[in-house]
Amino acid sequence: MVKIFIGNLSPEADKDEVEALFTQYGTVTECAKYKNYAFVHMEDRKAANKAIAELDKYKLNGRPINVEPSRGKNQGPVKLHIANVERGFEKELRELFKEYGTVTECSIVKDFAFVHMSNSDEAMDAIQGLDNTEFQGKRIHVQISKSRPRGGYEEMGDYPPPPQRGGYYPPRYPGDRPEPPYRGRMPAYPPPPPSPPPPRRSFKCKENFRHCNNNKKCV
Repeated sequence: MVKIFIGNLSPEADKDEVEALFTQYGTVTECAKYKNYAFVHMEDRKAANKAIAELDKYKLNGRPINVEPSRGKNQGPVKLHIANVERGFEKELRELFKEYGTVTECSIVKDFAFVHMSNSDEAMDAIQGLDNTEFQGKRIHVQISKSRPRGGYEEMGDYPPPPQRGGYYPPRYPGDRPEPPYRGRMPAYPPPPPSPPPPRRSFKCKENFRHCNNNKKCV
């Protein structure tokens, strides 16, 4: 389901005229007219995109109308990862995904590509329509990219870069955060054990120790 905004309508334009314009491109499930604008709901996204492209600036009752996708709240760009793509087909790949919505960026890197679409609804339609299909003689696989769209940590995966100086910057784990590594200065080798005490010599004095004044050598 795709919701389309139609602006700059003349007061003379009625609901039936607006609906008739879009019916020639596909099934219209709902149409509502308010003063100088209207909303049309179409069943198929490809048909809706074609209607938007061809009816924007179309003159209805002598006034050029503005036709564009309706922008819902919390709609942000979505980055798709396309596997098994050869270089040199950026234009063809962009045109392929434009059938499902607005493509803001398309780039092929090695044997895979990234396509940025304007919102999640269009991205999900592209995944459903293009995943496991053939493109330029190869079967491609389309999924949501793990890296963020432009404006986040570009091409860095799910983890932010480490800090520039000092400190410990743990990655974001789904569970409990692990203990940080040892912070102090650890020597390269452990210290040697203490030296053992010298052995005690046993002796026997032939004389009484207290009255031994002749400096006899004890043995």
